[in-house]
Amino acid sequence: MIKLIATDLDGTLFYPKNRILGINPKSRRFLQRFLASGGEVVLVSGRSVNIKSRVEKSLRHPVTLIGCNGGFVFDSNGIRDNTPLDHDALLDLYATFKVGYGIPVWFLFDEHVPTYLTTHNMSGFFFKSMTFVNHLNLFYSEHLITGEENFVQKLETPNYKIMLTMGLGQPAKVKASELALAVKDRFGDSMSIAVSNNAIEVAGKGISKGITLTKYCREKGIRPEEVFVCGDSGNDLTMFECFPHSFAMAHSPDHFKSQANHIINRIYDLEDYLNTPSSYENDKIKPIDFIKALENRA
Repeated sequence: MIKLIATDLDGTLFYPKNRILGINPKSRRFLQRFLASGGEVVLVSGRSVNIKSRVEKSLRHPVTLIGCNGGFVFDSNGIRDNTPLDHDALLDLYATFKVGYGIPVWFLFDEHVPTYLTTHNMSGFFFKSMTFVNHLNLFYSEHLITGEENFVQKLETPNYKIMLTMGLGQPAKVKASELALAVKDRFGDSMSIAVSNNAIEVAGKGISKGITLTKYCREKGIRPEEVFVCGDSGNDLTMFECFPHSFAMAHSPDHFKSQANHIINRIYDLEDYLNTPSSYENDKIKPIDFIKALENRA
């Protein structure tokens, strides 16, 4: 019996995007039925705390957020199990890659609502366009604090994720994959590195979605085989590594889909599996190739 659905947000629960409703109506109704039957929904995301209340309002039910790729747990008891990035390693990373690597946008996340952003080698027009698009995203928008001075000051406080964003389109994905290997080579012993399309996401040492979700389920007395895990990109593979019932979104890269046991188009497709236990009862965890994910292969 499945007791918990753990889902990534962007590209998964929030697919396809609806800037007003946030969650596809059929997926929302499915999750409401699952919650009403006694199931639990856990959001496992690179995002920070502000998205939790929006999803709860949509589902009309409390949910747990595992935020910043496993950096903290936010449930009815508040924020806990928070593991920030190593301060010295974070400063070293920013100093190392700030100049000469063509990284246009940097983000910093902690357990508070604002996300800090700084840009390098970006025209004023593109910066204004980017922040304007963020406002237009409505349900998905972030509260941004911008500027190099604010960003550098934030580096001195506890942070749970830093994200290096390479731009838009296929060239940005290629750049992200190339740079991710360099980041891993330089900081792999002190940080956890994942690639999601055009961005490199860096969390604390030994921190991942899969590790934090495993710990959470153990605390709740939920076995791995009682969990569905769903995702669409590299930072979700650590969930696939820990739980047998893994679901990849159909629009995911081929290398990602090959490492899941099932492919779905929408989150509401999970209901068919719940109604047919034989469709997943023989699932086993597949060997995960994290290098393929870092290389961001299509």
